[in-house]
Amino acid sequence: MSQRRGDMYDIDPKLEEYKHKYLKELRGGCFKIRFSENTLKCPFCPSSRDYSYKDLLRHASRIVRESKSASFKDKVKHMGLIEYLERDFHAKLKCIDSTDGNTTPKQNLNEEILVWPWMAVVANIPVEYKNGRYAGDSGKKLKDDWVKKGYNPVKVHPLWNWQGHSGLAVVEFGETFAGLCQVMMFMKDFEVNKHGRKDWFDREKCKDDKLYAWIATYEDYNAYGLVGDYLKKNGDLKTVADVQRENELKGSKLIMGLKTLIDEKNKKSEEMNSEIRKTDTQLLTVMKQKEVMTENFNRDMEMMRKKASEQLKMITTEHERSKWLLEDREKELRAREAKNETEKRKLDNDKRMNELAILEQIKADERVLKLAEDQKREKEKLHRKIIELQKKLDEKQRLELEIKQMKGAIEVMKHVTKVDLEAKNKLESIQTELKDKEEELESLEELSQALIVRERKSNDELVEARKELISGLSENTSAHIGVKRLGKLNAKPFIAASKRHCSHKEGAKNAAKLVSLWENHLGDPSWYPFKVITVGGKSKAILDEEDDKIASLQKECEVDVFNAVVTALNELNEFNPSGRYPVLELWNNKEKRHASLKEGVEFLLKQWKTYKPRKRS
Repeated sequence: MSQRRGDMYDIDPKLEEYKHKYLKELRGGCFKIRFSENTLKCPFCPSSRDYSYKDLLRHASRIVRESKSASFKDKVKHMGLIEYLERDFHAKLKCIDSTDGNTTPKQNLNEEILVWPWMAVVANIPVEYKNGRYAGDSGKKLKDDWVKKGYNPVKVHPLWNWQGHSGLAVVEFGETFAGLCQVMMFMKDFEVNKHGRKDWFDREKCKDDKLYAWIATYEDYNAYGLVGDYLKKNGDLKTVADVQRENELKGSKLIMGLKTLIDEKNKKSEEMNSEIRKTDTQLLTVMKQKEVMTENFNRDMEMMRKKASEQLKMITTEHERSKWLLEDREKELRAREAKNETEKRKLDNDKRMNELAILEQIKADERVLKLAEDQKREKEKLHRKIIELQKKLDEKQRLELEIKQMKGAIEVMKHVTKVDLEAKNKLESIQTELKDKEEELESLEELSQALIVRERKSNDELVEARKELISGLSENTSAHIGVKRLGKLNAKPFIAASKRHCSHKEGAKNAAKLVSLWENHLGDPSWYPFKVITVGGKSKAILDEEDDKIASLQKECEVDVFNAVVTALNELNEFNPSGRYPVLELWNNKEKRHASLKEGVEFLLKQWKTYKPRKRS
């Protein structure tokens, strides 16, 4: 809903009906406001005191805006009173004042009191009620519209109150006389169309929807409301003559200042000319002194040149002699250098040969030690086999002895001349028992051969089955049973340690270099950082912490890095000491140990049953 508004507005559109009701009663004379020429009273407050026009307007505004004890009806009444005071009663007062003023001669423009910087008041700006507040055109839009019409306003400031856009605006035209011409043209344009101050405050005239405007004067400056407040804050009351006098005063002050400045400059110029004359006199004196000094200098320089020439000849002669001596010395030193270089190469070669011999001796000692340990293990293994075969041989010899004894007994029985029935029966039983023993011996030999063949076949099958199982589980590293690369160096501790000391990118590069270095050390069969000790009568290989590389690693790197290298070394020494490269083995990830072939097969069967598709019923 579009409306035209003055300085005060309703809180809510629903109150328009009540406000206009009391406004109509005030206009109809139902309530008395003026009790004397200078005394006003509030018609809605029973114990109202005497007020001036501004005080009564301030009283009504306080009741509407700030009073917490006033009822809804009291606020609506005072809102109607504010509307009446600003619109109707103010117009009546101006009519009275204008009637009284007709007796005085009309002031011309130079004597009229205006607001400076030059300003114009614009009223009747269209507003619209939205979201509980009134809204209207912005100052920029209004300024652009007037610029298109040929005016040059400096700034357009719409006036707002606690309810929103008030429908009023102040247009600033600057402080110059060009701005005064602009504001006068602006005002005349509206007055010609009967939309000036007089037309706006004429309540008996029916107003249209067009804008009303007039030049801001002392009346607007001293008026109560948004316009008066803005003008007091941003302007002063002056006549055109006052502004002219101020400009003339400023001009005269500027001229006086410039004259004073010129006088000071002239005085300084005279002082500088005097200084220049003094300087010229001093310069002539100095030039004469310079000529004398130049002559003395040239004479001294000539003497110095002669002395320098003599000294140069002496130095040149001495230099030539020194040069010959140095050349002879250089030849001697070069000869010594060549001799020393030959001897040095020979010594370096001998040293290198000694180092290689020592290294070969160390490697040979390590190989001998390793071979001795391998032979010791093989010897222990053969010893166990010999004991087992000895037991089998004893059993076989026992059977053979029993067979021989039985055969001897039979032969004895055969040569006995007197054979009775009892001896005959005993002989038959011995023969029968002998036959059983021979059959038992034969069956034992056959069983032994069959078991040996079967064991070899079973071992081959188990090896092949273990290889297939490792191949099948090689990609399943996170399951309960998987495959572990024993002897593989774990790179995570290297990366973590490098990142703690370097940036992310540099840390990754350093870690990769360090891991590659230690993988080469681990794969070197000639490096054997272990020593053999005897524990409980058994030989055991443990890490030699006095080894140079191990000691350097423990000193320079963190504990996690050291443990990773030691773990890889122990695994290589246990599972692949000869090849020194990582090997794949079945691994129980949960218990951190080797997994048997049985555990691997059971894990595969369990996985197969889990993923086996169910048959449709």
